[in-house]
Amino acid sequence: MKEWGFVESDERPDGVQITELKVFTNTDIEEVEVQTDDGETKRQFRFKQTEYDKDEYINLLNAQVQETQDGLVELADLILG
Repeated sequence: MKEWGFVESDERPDGVQITELKVFTNTDIEEVEVQTDDGETKRQFRFKQTEYDKDEYINLLNAQVQETQDGLVELADLILG
């Protein structure tokens, strides 16, 4: 995993971008006004970006699914007694 911190783009990014070998997650997306060198104002998007290898991201998702399933089992046990 590589944290890129805040990055900027002229286009609004998707929350998750998948390439052939990598997965990028984009969070805290906000629209900002930026002053250009010639004094004009233009709209950009600022967001936090994290890069994962595909296998690393799959393992992360699998861990989240397992955590959710474990929580649901506990909840069912509490409800059903």
